[in-house]
Amino acid sequence: MQNKTVGVVIPIYNVQDYLRECLDSVINQTYKNLQVVLVNDGSTDENSLNIAKEYTLKDERFILFDKKNGGHSSAKNVGIEYFSEEYKLKNITNDIKENSLIEFNIEGNNPYEIYKVYKSSKFFKNENELLNFKTHDIDYIIFLDSDDYWELNCIEECVPRMDGVEVVWFDFQPEIENNFKKQFKTEMEILNCTNEGIISSNDWLEICEKKKYLFWFAWQGMIEFKSLLRSKLKFIDRIIHEDHHFGICLFSAIKKIYIYPQKNYHYRVRKNSISHQNRYYIDKASYLYDLFQEFQDDIYEFKNYQLAMNWVFTLSHMIDFLSLNNYERVEKVFLSQILSRALKILFLTKDPYNLIGILKIYKNYFSKYQIGKEEFIKHSLEYQIGYLILKNNIFNINKVIKRYNSQIKKNQEFIKEFSLKFLEDSYDFDAQKIKKHLSYRLGKFLYKIVFFWRKNENDIGNWRKWFCWF
Repeated sequence: MQNKTVGVVIPIYNVQDYLRECLDSVINQTYKNLQVVLVNDGSTDENSLNIAKEYTLKDERFILFDKKNGGHSSAKNVGIEYFSEEYKLKNITNDIKENSLIEFNIEGNNPYEIYKVYKSSKFFKNENELLNFKTHDIDYIIFLDSDDYWELNCIEECVPRMDGVEVVWFDFQPEIENNFKKQFKTEMEILNCTNEGIISSNDWLEICEKKKYLFWFAWQGMIEFKSLLRSKLKFIDRIIHEDHHFGICLFSAIKKIYIYPQKNYHYRVRKNSISHQNRYYIDKASYLYDLFQEFQDDIYEFKNYQLAMNWVFTLSHMIDFLSLNNYERVEKVFLSQILSRALKILFLTKDPYNLIGILKIYKNYFSKYQIGKEEFIKHSLEYQIGYLILKNNIFNINKVIKRYNSQIKKNQEFIKEFSLKFLEDSYDFDAQKIKKHLSYRLGKFLYKIVFFWRKNENDIGNWRKWFCWF
């Protein structure tokens, strides 16, 4: 069983409090034939890079890439590209000293701005091996986030199940830090994939279609590396929910999936992780710094623009991948959900990356799937006012009103250009369902009264006094 080589890719960014637990779970795997790529994505904390170097030094299966910050996707893509032999490594260190790190540079194309590459001197028997260092061939690839960890038999259980399939998909155990969030169902639990065994790609698609579920996959399993190479699939750079595009496209491109509902992965949910950002400052070394500067006066807008960027880029890459491979049924199951989320960009006041311009390229898809009704209602002033009232956040209503007024013209032009006449249909079932939400009904009631008062008093600055009286 040990003759199959498993490539492990671990992105690292400011995880000094968790990294040792993660890497210990890799080193101590009962399955030993591993090649491990650590990618330090420009960490700015004190010890993440040092810890990565420490583990690279003591385990010759490890190789460490230290790069400029580019986001989670870029770090995982470095691992894929390394195993795909897309990098030419040139050694900086000429002498092999015992218990030391050998340093390499990237020769030629270096799109992710990799500063240095490190490998333990234990790996090299002589200078000839150093001069002719080559990437290990791997059979399977698996991703592991650096604040998470595996059960020690995770790889050993996955490898034999890879026989005759392209993906082994396993479950995970949420580890919620400081109880800041409620426990939640895992993806397998939501989709009711609780029976171990092999399913086809069509079976997977039917399961997602039945549940109307926007699938995601990145670290929840093992992937046959040849299949990944055939699909020419990588992660989308600069976005935060890259696992939707990657998972849907991967599962569309393969034939068989092994469902392994064992919780061998421990997924840590923490407030300051990339997926649960709650920071009001972006470091200058971050790839997000320039975007943050555009919105530094409004952190709410920054976070929402980052999310809009996520869905617009996902939409673009998803349509291109599915169209190129004629996956029409996959498109029907998932695309409407992504189109809906991408519309978020219409309700923001700035668009420094011209995301609306990208939407215009795919405008026919909005009419094709009649996307727009629910989104425009949820972003209506009535709904937004009611939502803030229910969240006990009335002091932001004035900001929402001003933001809405600056967006009205842009939204109208968009609707006209895209010929979304179906938005005028007031009998759409889903749209009517949203109008029954308390947020919308309360907001509509207050909208009528507040704007009647504003029209008569002609003083927007005193509306809070009226509201308190009401």
